[in-house]
Amino acid sequence: MACGADIYFWRQVLVLVSDSIHSVGTGFVLSFPSVLNSVALSTNTTDIHITKDQASWITASHGLAGVIGFFIVPPLMQEYGRKFAHIILNLLVAIGFTMLAFAQNVATLYAGKIIQGLAICGVYLTSIILAEYVHPTRRGYFMTLKKGCVAVGSLICHSLVLICSWRQIAGVATSFYIVALLLTFLWTESPPFLAMKGKYEECDRAYIYLNGNTLKSRRELEELISAQRERREEEERIKKKNNKLLQIWKKCTRKDFLKPFFIITVLTIIIDSGGRYYNVAYIVQIITDITGDNSVAIYCSIGLDLLSVVASWGSTYVITKFARRAILFSCGYLSVTLMFLISLMVYFSSNNITNVVWLTPCVILINSFIVNLGVIPICFTVSGEVFPLEHKGLGTTATGIVFTLLYAITMKCTPIMMEDTGIEGTYGIYGVCLLICLIISHFILTETKDKTLQEIEDEMKGIERDKSKMVKEKELLPIT
Repeated sequence: MACGADIYFWRQVLVLVSDSIHSVGTGFVLSFPSVLNSVALSTNTTDIHITKDQASWITASHGLAGVIGFFIVPPLMQEYGRKFAHIILNLLVAIGFTMLAFAQNVATLYAGKIIQGLAICGVYLTSIILAEYVHPTRRGYFMTLKKGCVAVGSLICHSLVLICSWRQIAGVATSFYIVALLLTFLWTESPPFLAMKGKYEECDRAYIYLNGNTLKSRRELEELISAQRERREEEERIKKKNNKLLQIWKKCTRKDFLKPFFIITVLTIIIDSGGRYYNVAYIVQIITDITGDNSVAIYCSIGLDLLSVVASWGSTYVITKFARRAILFSCGYLSVTLMFLISLMVYFSSNNITNVVWLTPCVILINSFIVNLGVIPICFTVSGEVFPLEHKGLGTTATGIVFTLLYAITMKCTPIMMEDTGIEGTYGIYGVCLLICLIISHFILTETKDKTLQEIEDEMKGIERDKSKMVKEKELLPIT
């Protein structure tokens, strides 16, 4: 039995490894602006030179292109499967990094980031994909491990600055996506996707392949298939009465669509306000503005990445021991306190009230550790869990548009905010945003720890299933 259990575990680990390598590449994507900007903004460079405005627009174009990507990739995922979508995501970013590595002008830099932006939906899709492949008891720490790999990619990217050019770093990033792409070909298709498409026999085989043929797994499989049969029957009735556009509109106005959409939107603002992206992309500029020393800023960026790796992987333990809500709120409010403290410390130093210049970077690093320990892992984990299966294509597109617009705004406006309001104003504004969203989350966020995706879906729909009416034990015969 132990050997058999190990087989199913390692089959799920294969998906985790491929998804995690993709996430390492995501760390390169998020950190690359700091690598490129430190060289290309210099007036002494013999390579491509860009202005500050061009630098911020190159970074923001990545997010703006993501709006288009969210209209393309999620529907493809919903039509052709999770495996196909993962292949597309890896291909797009690999092509983008290849263009960056061989770029000879600013236009090519824009083109490379825009192509990468088409795959920015992978931030959400990879969480959704992994959630469908792994067992509920593993889902939390598997997804946290995957998110921790983003910090690993960022650490490698920032560290390579010491020995590699930005072109060589782009080449290294490409290799991660090629490996992830090759591993994806070894996957089976996602059982929930097969059930959604009405391919019940294939779903049966895929589910047993990933989870084994135990009584419990057969019951979970029957719940999945039963729910999708009901959904398909209901959709067939609706199709006979309404046209396609009316169907989409009715989906968008249903409670089980609006509730998870609003939850994910608030969680996305929490992620952005907490510094998930601006800390990675602009940490060198932030520390340089505070200390006036660029070399210190580079080492601080590496230190931030190291702490992020430790925090992200440490959260795999925390997320298995404590409820999602408890982790989010305890770490979230602590982060708000630290962000206000950073704002005050920078204000006092800049106005010569007290000299805490060298203490401020330490508080920034501590805040980053707290955010990566509890806030970011929980937000991404819940975002991959709450949308019902039938809404994952449309829902991911809708929330993805919000995500990419907020990401683009954050990347474009953070340098402007730092220039107009200073570091103290920037952290103060983001701290207020984080505080407001945490308060809202108290009233809307549902607990998802150790629940199957079907149980979470039923909760979103307000359905209470009678377990006694599910498949009887005598009907749960092994597949031969």
